[in-house]
Amino acid sequence: MQVVGLGAGGHAKVVIEILRLIGGYELVGLLDPKEELWGTDVAGVPVLGNDSLLPELYNQGVRWAFIGLGTVANTRPRRQLYEKARQQGLQIVRLIHPQAVIAPSVEIGHGPTIMATAVINTDSRLGDNVIVNTAAIIEHDCVIGDHVHIATGARLGSTVRVAEGTHIGLGASIRQCIHIGRGAVVGAGAVVVDDVPDEVTVAGAPARILRRRED
Repeated sequence: MQVVGLGAGGHAKVVIEILRLIGGYELVGLLDPKEELWGTDVAGVPVLGNDSLLPELYNQGVRWAFIGLGTVANTRPRRQLYEKARQQGLQIVRLIHPQAVIAPSVEIGHGPTIMATAVINTDSRLGDNVIVNTAAIIEHDCVIGDHVHIATGARLGSTVRVAEGTHIGLGASIRQCIHIGRGAVVGAGAVVVDDVPDEVTVAGAPARILRRRED
């Protein structure tokens, strides 16, 4: 199956290697808004141009895409790429590294990216377009909303609820039964012991609100 990648940065390199481990996909190219990348390659995959090429690629028979853009706090650009690909009629590849550990009872939505040595335990549920990065741990009965990024080494205790569009930072720890609001950012290394409201950034140990997002 032919697949195009949306984004040509470091995250795309990791995804390309996962695709090659999974097998069964032909990587036709990458799309990125940075003109200086056009005509170069990432991990041997050519950067063809920007997203304006999506209709042409679809007409050529490409039916699959992956989101090669990670997130640093702001998950909205990745969500926009996901929605653009879906509107074009493309399916988003299910990217699960062979070394991830996922309980049989886990439910996973469309277009996940689950990295090496991530652990997702019993009866957890993940929404669409979720990233569970390298060595992150999601304990049993957690619910993770659409377009959430759980960064490298983050740890979620049991029965944590993470609303859509939230970023859980590198090495953060979330106590069991906590609710993290929509569009929140949990800073790297934070220790969250209380619920987090929508659209705020928290950091520290214990985590405290630093600022509120202004749209």
